[in-house]
Amino acid sequence: FGSRHSLGWVGVLVAGLHVAMATAAMDCASPTWRKRARDDTASWSSCPHAQERVRERLRVRIPGVLSVKIEDVEFAGDNTVVVASGPTSAGCVTARRQGARLRLEVVSGAFEGLRPLDRQRLVHAALREELASGAIDALPQLKTLTPGQWRRHQLAQFEERLRSVVSGVEHAEIVDLTDGHAAGGFYDGSGRSLDPRGLELQVTVVSAAFEGLRPLARHQIVQEAFGPEILSGAIHALPHLRTLTPAQWQGGLGKGG
Repeated sequence: FGSRHSLGWVGVLVAGLHVAMATAAMDCASPTWRKRARDDTASWSSCPHAQERVRERLRVRIPGVLSVKIEDVEFAGDNTVVVASGPTSAGCVTARRQGARLRLEVVSGAFEGLRPLDRQRLVHAALREELASGAIDALPQLKTLTPGQWRRHQLAQFEERLRSVVSGVEHAEIVDLTDGHAAGGFYDGSGRSLDPRGLELQVTVVSAAFEGLRPLARHQIVQEAFGPEILSGAIHALPHLRTLTPAQWQGGLGKGG
């Protein structure tokens, strides 16, 4: 790992990060933020820039980070905030006993071939300053995934949500057909893609809830299940979407619907 974590390029990137953090300090020291702190309604991790700072720390210090998801935030202590300035605090500091408990999901190609414990050590090393200061109290349920594991995890989550939105699902199949079209549509300036990593998913759903509905209405039900990802560009397209009734499925209708 020594060559990939050379002090030279890390030092340059961290210097740039400190500039961004100084800007965050001004926002987090604003009158509005100070009032929230006095009212005990704010914490270190609810500072407008704190979560983004965590993401930036990880991207700077772990090569090949594709995604950082802060799934949930819990707080130890009474959530009291001390507003301060400086390159480390970025304007938002809590006492050690009041640090944030962040549930993180980090995806990186650097995790390939590493044991889970070694992956977690990389994440802890990237956030060592926040952990040492007590700004982050702990990282419970830390997930460290390779790109392949992440993709399989995503597909499993999509199927679970699909079954929760569409009633009476008898069969569901999601196949990843992503081939780089989203990246092309993002970088060519056409606006055809909102996220260069957007997925193209072939979805097949069989449900009695589709009885009596036209294909467009069926498709709208399925798209509703993936609404947030479609709007953000995380899902670029749903080509060959198949929405079938049980009779159509049993009759061997493999296309259309």
